[in-house]
Amino acid sequence: MEYPGIVFCGWKAKNGSAWGVIDHEFGHTWFPMIVGSNERKYGWMDEGFNTFINGLSSEAFNKGEYKSRPTDMQRVATYLASPQIEKIMLTPDAMKEANIGVNLYSKPGWGLNILRDQVIGADRFDYAFRKYVENWAFKHPTPNDFFRAMENGAGEDLSWFWRGWFLENWKTDQGITSVKALSRGGATAGYDIVIANLEQMPMPIIIEVKTKSGKTEILKLPVDIWMRNTSWTVNYPTTEEVVSVTLDPEHVLPDVNPTNNVWKK
Repeated sequence: MEYPGIVFCGWKAKNGSAWGVIDHEFGHTWFPMIVGSNERKYGWMDEGFNTFINGLSSEAFNKGEYKSRPTDMQRVATYLASPQIEKIMLTPDAMKEANIGVNLYSKPGWGLNILRDQVIGADRFDYAFRKYVENWAFKHPTPNDFFRAMENGAGEDLSWFWRGWFLENWKTDQGITSVKALSRGGATAGYDIVIANLEQMPMPIIIEVKTKSGKTEILKLPVDIWMRNTSWTVNYPTTEEVVSVTLDPEHVLPDVNPTNNVWKK
């Protein structure tokens, strides 16, 4: 448990258990002690931030000795969008006690992971997050201050992300609509892969394409493609026969319906 200038840890904790609690509680020195967010109104601004940072620090500490396995976001997607789960921005005292863990810790942490690793990239995210800490040290930021700081630092409008992940419980569902072979002069010239955005929460597209020879290639498209579209055609140039197409093969996006993520010949 954290207090200004001191943290308490169970004296019996050892190895990974000790590392986990010490790492997390030390993080509270910054959130909400130095960057003084209101933990009683916006608990996710300290617990969620620390949960997110713990993933990075555990990976960096002692060659990842206590690093956790990545979360399968497809497995937790339906739960996160469940009507039984309140929105992150609701004050903790108005949440069901059983939901505080996911709304204050897990979901904000997962959301920041997605934003960093899949949406804007580590370089821009880390710069923006550091500037947020620097500019709001010994002050009292609100969620909107954090949102604006990240947008200013990253140089990008992220209102769609804040709205869908923090203000609402929007679902993500991407699906493969069709895979069509293209020919030129009787020979294979490529494939048109049609992807649909079937729910309210847009996300970048990650496509794994496998050909008959065993070649595997990953294609990534930014979330911007959904700005004016609900369907997008990806042209994959190849002279080989494509045998399978998979969306989000590593399950890093919270797709509520992965059954439409795979096409096989």
